[in-house]
Amino acid sequence: MKISRITLTPIQTHRRTGSISSHLILQIHTDEGLTGLGEISDLDCYRMYMPDVDAVRLGIEKIVLGRNPFAIQSIHTEMAKYLHNYFMSAPSYPPFTPASQIAAGIDMACYDIVGKALNTPVYNLLGGKTRDAMEICYPLFQVKAEEDYDRNLGYIETLLSQGISRFRYYVGVDFQKDETFLASVRDRFGDRVMLKALDFQARHYWKDTLRAYDRLKQFGFELIESPSWREDFDGMSELRRRVDVEICEHCSSASQAMQMIRAGACDVFNITVNSGGLLQVKKLMALAELAGIRVLIGTTQELSIGSAAHAHLGASVPELHVASDTVGPLLYVEDVVKERIRFEGNRLIVPTGPGLGMELDEDALETLRAPLVEWERAAHGAGYVSH
Repeated sequence: MKISRITLTPIQTHRRTGSISSHLILQIHTDEGLTGLGEISDLDCYRMYMPDVDAVRLGIEKIVLGRNPFAIQSIHTEMAKYLHNYFMSAPSYPPFTPASQIAAGIDMACYDIVGKALNTPVYNLLGGKTRDAMEICYPLFQVKAEEDYDRNLGYIETLLSQGISRFRYYVGVDFQKDETFLASVRDRFGDRVMLKALDFQARHYWKDTLRAYDRLKQFGFELIESPSWREDFDGMSELRRRVDVEICEHCSSASQAMQMIRAGACDVFNITVNSGGLLQVKKLMALAELAGIRVLIGTTQELSIGSAAHAHLGASVPELHVASDTVGPLLYVEDVVKERIRFEGNRLIVPTGPGLGMELDEDALETLRAPLVEWERAAHGAGYVSH
């Protein structure tokens, strides 16, 4: 079997919040009629340097055309020649780069082909299934204005009616507003809402995070995520000694993992497939296990294709200690598959079909086709705008 051609489609999807995310949907076609699906997800954090679609397509073709999709390690070795340091080093926040996300899209598409060829789910290619579902939590973006309070409380009410009761909150720059909002959550919903984490997005010095923790710990949460400036592992280690909850940080490369382990910087690694693909992040999972670090599966908010890759990863690892952040198909109004990956309350159900278990909806793909770059709209997300 050989890879004969690729199709790369830029699309935009709307979030429930009204903001828009951009993605690239990758199809890798083979000479035996099998097509693998991959996703280069939620690219809006690269607003000033969005990938050029034609250049990415040409690069992927250079790497994969004529290759055997079963030879995933060889394809990664080839990618390393062109996607410099896509796994050996990376930032902690955001926990990936365009190179690592492109590698992840290629990787998951190849795994999808292999699973389809062997008529088996991808988790069986990663060591076998250890669980049927992953626990998940839903993101709440920080409040910046009065209308954000009611909007977020309304989201919570709706999600509770759907059986989703676990959340993580992106802390902003005004801790008083965060305290007021979280007090409103507790007053209105009480213990019906589980708060997994406060995510500081690496926007604060660790001493400021400690002050915020002292104000917000009354609301009860399991984790502090990304609590200090990028790669301030000494500061994270000091904070870890002073708080009564666990410290979590994105782990997106081998060098970063080793630095955090040596510094005693965190209790939990947040690991996402976007950091180079399934083959690579399984190494980070194994490293965490050997070092006694707990793990959760993170996200950049993928559609169902990327979420399925995360679900197969989650199914195959020995332990998932903390609820996953993979809820993109709940967050987005649209998707590109015929049947979205399934959620039941606070659980993401692992697909059981061949490959990733997702079937592309060509009509939806064409409807959502759109350029990656739109300078007239603000980028989404916790670090950019309140919605």
